[in-house]
Amino acid sequence: MKQLHEALLYSTSDSGVCECQLCPRHCLTKPAKDLDSLTRENIGFCGTRINFSGQLYAVNFGRITSLSVDPVEKKPLFHFLPGQPLLSFGSFGCNLRCPNCHNWEISQTATLIHNRPVVFKQLADSFSEISPAEVVSQATENNCPGIAYTYNEPTVFLEFALEVMKLARKAKLKNVWVSNGFFSEKAWELIEGWVDAFNVDLKSFDPHFYQAHCKAALAPVVENLIRIKKAGIHLEITTLIIPGLNEKEETLKGLAEFIAQKLSTSVPWHLIEFSSPISWQMQEWQSAGDAELEKARKIGQTAGLKYVYASRLPKGANTYCPHCGQLNIERFGYEISRHDDNGTCQKCGQKLGIIL
Repeated sequence: MKQLHEALLYSTSDSGVCECQLCPRHCLTKPAKDLDSLTRENIGFCGTRINFSGQLYAVNFGRITSLSVDPVEKKPLFHFLPGQPLLSFGSFGCNLRCPNCHNWEISQTATLIHNRPVVFKQLADSFSEISPAEVVSQATENNCPGIAYTYNEPTVFLEFALEVMKLARKAKLKNVWVSNGFFSEKAWELIEGWVDAFNVDLKSFDPHFYQAHCKAALAPVVENLIRIKKAGIHLEITTLIIPGLNEKEETLKGLAEFIAQKLSTSVPWHLIEFSSPISWQMQEWQSAGDAELEKARKIGQTAGLKYVYASRLPKGANTYCPHCGQLNIERFGYEISRHDDNGTCQKCGQKLGIIL
């Protein structure tokens, strides 16, 4: 196994116990002597932080599971560099445990590591290794104007992401962070100056849902959304609609009103349908259909949101002017046809909140 990379955000007690400060969990890990003696007490919740002799290491540094050129609309971002490609990559691990996860093969490796720590070395070595400079080079070689940190939660590979973002900025590339929003204030302070756009997965506006379903908390996500907006960073929000869990009218109304009143009515809200066959632990659950998405879209529009997207629905991915209703961007899957005038409505001149 390659040399380990020390984590950025942690403290160590006199007894060698490390407290991770990367996300609101503040995991406490006991020191291990070597890889062969690992137990779950030495490994953080996300499966990417290991305590060796009182030092915390980010074992996923430079280890990637996926790297490809994606349209920015796949993130999804509809008001940021529309129609442009992004070099997209991710690592492994996650600081949430959502049974509905659609990317569970890479995000939920932490569960395997916790259940069988002995497989950790084999698992970590199975992923491709790449340097920050190589990521940036791939972006420029593929004529991508930006890089997306995605596929799994970028917070858990912050050390690597931060080095890539700094090099990307020097190369005049944009940085896009696709996140669950569950990161600490200290993590925010490290990434704030380097991220150009966020898509945050706001899973529900019910604290009990986050606690029971995600093994996390809603409050830190809300705080981070407010921080992002106050910092003037482009923000779009995604909600996976899961029948029987987070699509109750009062819950969706609270979520939409939070976006409209505490963030901005111009923040795009993406409604994505839950698909049981590709989920981690909910294959027998009901998938979301058009009725659930249409209900959520109407709730968002009633709350005053100007851009509510439900790509599964007919014309649900199109951008219409909130002032005059004119069609400005048509989307067919990930293909787009633009009719706007450099980010303003072609008919009335209304600004559409689009960053080009």
